[in-house]
Amino acid sequence: MPGPAGSDPVDWSMAEAGEALAAGVLSPVELTEAYLAAIAADPGLNAFVTVTADRARADAARAEEELRGGRRRGPLHGVPVAIKDVVETAGILTTAGSRILAGHVPERDARVAEQLRRAGTVLLGKTSTHEYAYGGTTDNPHYGPTRNPWRRDRIPGGSSGGSAAAVAGGLAPGAVGTDTCGSVRIPSAMCGCVGFKPTRGAVSLDGVLPLAPSLDHVGPITRSVRDAALLLDAMTGATVGEAALRPERPEGLSGVTLGVPTAYFSDLVEPGVAAAVQAALDLLTGAGAHVRPVDVGDLRPLVGAVFLRVRAEAQEVHRHTFPARRDEYGADLAENLGRPAPTHAERDGAERVIARGVGALAAALGEVDLLVTPTTPAVAPPIGTGRVEVAGVDLHVEEMLTGFTSVFNAAGLPALSVPCGLSGGLPVGLQLVGPAGADAVVLQVGAAYEALRGPAPRPPSGGGAAR
Repeated sequence: MPGPAGSDPVDWSMAEAGEALAAGVLSPVELTEAYLAAIAADPGLNAFVTVTADRARADAARAEEELRGGRRRGPLHGVPVAIKDVVETAGILTTAGSRILAGHVPERDARVAEQLRRAGTVLLGKTSTHEYAYGGTTDNPHYGPTRNPWRRDRIPGGSSGGSAAAVAGGLAPGAVGTDTCGSVRIPSAMCGCVGFKPTRGAVSLDGVLPLAPSLDHVGPITRSVRDAALLLDAMTGATVGEAALRPERPEGLSGVTLGVPTAYFSDLVEPGVAAAVQAALDLLTGAGAHVRPVDVGDLRPLVGAVFLRVRAEAQEVHRHTFPARRDEYGADLAENLGRPAPTHAERDGAERVIARGVGALAAALGEVDLLVTPTTPAVAPPIGTGRVEVAGVDLHVEEMLTGFTSVFNAAGLPALSVPCGLSGGLPVGLQLVGPAGADAVVLQVGAAYEALRGPAPRPPSGGGAAR
């Protein structure tokens, strides 16, 4: 029987569930009801803004009828998914975690939601997000904080925190997130999930409410790299993930060169995170990969330039409602949008910094197959934390969260976060980054590491607090 023998189907991967559904040993209706029951049993996680139970049951019934008739749409036909609440869904509330859009019900699906419908997936609901996706904690002033399944007093990361919390917490086998400065990879790292930001443009942004249009990406959050590849294909209607599941290197990792950026990605890292990442590198080296240092320079100015571009583009996106409706915005978002708009000179200077930083990353990737870094320099901090100390340095929480991820949004590069152990009982993420268009290679190496690592730990029952 597909799936681990004797286990609860809610614990199965998307691939395992899809195989079981195709074999007729599990029905989409049964699987969907199990997930709806799990969601109802854990409201305290606050992973969902809207649970679409009626839609889910209709999707499941249709998938069951089609599968029984021999009309399988693909490997995820009948498999439940969740979608971040910045992705428009026809006839379903889409709030972007805001009061401004509290009653917004789109008339049509975003392209990615349409593709998932065509793939035969079952929509469980819309997941919680930082307000308008502008922040890395998913501590939402209007809908309450989303909690980390590992420890309920910790953030799940953001802004796709609801998607990652749902997947890690057993409320969905896979989910869609968005990533402007790291918002797929950060919560995946902090919740012990796999999160993939594809090459910019690989997944359509049509119908996705923007944060900073030049940096926005859409990507999958799942329990395994294989699932990320399958969900990516369902989101795009393409076969990038399928290609990744057919390894082009039968000899394994032999001949793969992995670059470890010096200085910037190692100076400000918690010891426990550094140890977990080093253990992952040792595994990869033992499997035949060649690991060597590469110089990408000091990328801190690039991070600052990306932040400036985000602010400028977000202010443009919100110009029709801010400051006119300032009192309807949460305090942190209002503070960001209320800062002085960057001058032309500041924008020009930032773009020059971005061009230099992107060039340095491209040069480094010209010497190696992939770059390897921690996804975040520290594990999930407590909810409400404004500043964190990392390696003796005091950092704003957003600077800590996005410092290792935002640089790859600026370059539009494919980047994968995969669990690589625990620090202080909380998950650590390993980030693999490839050249533009090398999505399949990134996923292949991620899957190879995952096979070497073995099953990732799951959150303790209750996440350290009563449900």
